[in-house]
Amino acid sequence: MIAPMITTRNSIQTNRRHWSLLLLFALLTLSLQSCLGIGEDTTFQNKTTGPNGAQIGINKTVQDKFKGTLYFTLDHNLYSLDGKLNLKQLTKNLEIHDPAVSPDGKTVAFIIRYKDYSQLATIPSSGGQPQILLDGNGRYHPNDPFPPKSTHVWYAQPSWSADGQTLLFLSDREKENWYAATGINSPLLDLQVFALNLANPKSKIQDVAYSVFGDGGLRDASYRPNHPDQVIYTSYHYDASDTKQLVQLYIEDATALVKRPYYYHPGFDPSVPLTPETPDVANMEPSFSPDGNSLLYIRREDATHRSLYVMPIADGVTSDPNNPRFDPNSDANKQKALAPFNQSAKLMTSQFVTKPIWSPNGMQIVYIDYHGTTFDLWLATLQADPKNGGALTIKANSSIQLTDAQGHLDADCRPSWGA
Repeated sequence: MIAPMITTRNSIQTNRRHWSLLLLFALLTLSLQSCLGIGEDTTFQNKTTGPNGAQIGINKTVQDKFKGTLYFTLDHNLYSLDGKLNLKQLTKNLEIHDPAVSPDGKTVAFIIRYKDYSQLATIPSSGGQPQILLDGNGRYHPNDPFPPKSTHVWYAQPSWSADGQTLLFLSDREKENWYAATGINSPLLDLQVFALNLANPKSKIQDVAYSVFGDGGLRDASYRPNHPDQVIYTSYHYDASDTKQLVQLYIEDATALVKRPYYYHPGFDPSVPLTPETPDVANMEPSFSPDGNSLLYIRREDATHRSLYVMPIADGVTSDPNNPRFDPNSDANKQKALAPFNQSAKLMTSQFVTKPIWSPNGMQIVYIDYHGTTFDLWLATLQADPKNGGALTIKANSSIQLTDAQGHLDADCRPSWGA
């Protein structure tokens, strides 16, 4: 009985020495890897954002792989990022939304949001003191006059004209006009599209596109490059039954409401649909290519699938200078405008892909996508597919995660790309 006990004790001591050596070897291996940088993710270069010391990563492999400067918000502070991967904070202690860089790259327009209202402002692209262009601060009137109302105004999503002289923006600034026009004690709170002449800021703000009462209004408005009289936007409205939501892309003559102010009105306007009425599918977030011939947009196909598409655009569907009786609302014109939708090409599908934009040279795109648990900026290169009539596709293996924002990127704000 003694011999087996001695054997077992020796065996345990031997095993202990064996595991101790293995543990020591593992610790030495990890230490060596740390010293040599082996095993670490060195793709992203950490940069500090703001006084709280938060860190985000910028992908070092994309250095010199894109030109120009990107503008976006982290924790609703405005930042710029150039092709050399220089990250610069441009605003502090303000809640910034919707940056849009001017065509000459010298100015960034954006929204400053407060609890009950917002402001439309600009700042030099190198940083500085914001200039307030439109201030939505007002008052709440609980009893006098009746019914209760607020004179606070919301502004959102500025966008530049090609000459840098006009800013499109969204607003509910005409909500009080609904009372005067209809006598209905219910303000038109849905956002509509307006234009501000920067060359003469004191001039009257122009109506550009009307929303339809009650389902969210308009978003994502921008001018079509090389077509200064055309504006595109996403419309949120109900179908004919007033029970199902339609989310469609529309294009419109940007001057039509000014030319015929007593002819068009909310519910009857010169807008022309570019995507069909499909209650279960939403087409939204349009972004024109620099030449104005191609359109990126997001299609929400179901609750867990959003796809990035590109499509051509029909010409001559918003107006005809040679035809004084041109009717943008005619069935023939609507069919002409909808025809290119059938040529839409899917570039990619993801759960939450959103906010696509073009590079100034039209060869790359940036979009926001969701991986793991956070949203980040992604960069991809486009190419024409000769096997498919020159249709644009994303070049194989070109999609690169640009940021590791660790939850700080504001996915509700579309980035902007300046030359």
